[in-house]
Amino acid sequence: MGKPEKGYAVGEFYPGTGAYTQIGAGVVVRAGAVIYAGVQAGPETVIGHHTLLRSFVTVGEDTQLGHSLTVERAARIGDGVRCSPGSHITSSCVLADRVFLGAGVRTVNDRELIWREVGREPDLVPPRFERGSKVGSGSVVLAGVIIGENALVGAGSVVTRDVPAGATAYGVPARVRDRHGVRRRITHEKAALP
Repeated sequence: MGKPEKGYAVGEFYPGTGAYTQIGAGVVVRAGAVIYAGVQAGPETVIGHHTLLRSFVTVGEDTQLGHSLTVERAARIGDGVRCSPGSHITSSCVLADRVFLGAGVRTVNDRELIWREVGREPDLVPPRFERGSKVGSGSVVLAGVIIGENALVGAGSVVTRDVPAGATAYGVPARVRDRHGVRRRITHEKAALP
C-alpha cells in the first residue's frame, strides 16, 4: 500500500516519490491487492484479492472492486460502483456513481495504437461511464466512447460509439436496440392495471 511508482508512462514520468494515500474508514483490502501512492479509497469500499490500483486512482464510498481487477493511473470511480472480477479500467477513465461493470470488461483509451513509435505519442482518450450505466461481462469499450446515464450494454459487446442515456445496446459492433427507459415504463404500467 502506498507504493511509489517509477518510470515513464504516456505523457508523464513517475520519479518514484511518494504521494499521500488515503484509505477511508471501513475499507476492506483483500490479500494480494497492490495500491500505489496517491490512491484515495472512500469509506466502506471493498478492494478485491489481487486487484491493482495504480497511482492517483480515486474510488468513492461503498464501492466494490472485484478480484484481479486492474485500474490504471488517475482513473476516477464514483460511489456505489460495482466492478466485477477480471476487468481492466484504463488510465483516466471515469465511472460515475452507481455504475456496474460485469466480469472481464475491457476499456481502451488509445485510438491509434502508436505506442513507442519514434517521435510519436498517442493521444489517449478514455471512455466514460455515466451514472447508473451497466456493461455486461466480456464487453470491450473503445476510446472516447460515452456510455450514457442508465444505459445498458449487453454481454460480449464491442462498443465503438456512444450509447445514449437510457438506451440498450449490444452486438459486435454494439448497436442501440431499445430505449428501455420509455418502453419498460409502459410495460410496468400495463402490468399494474387491474
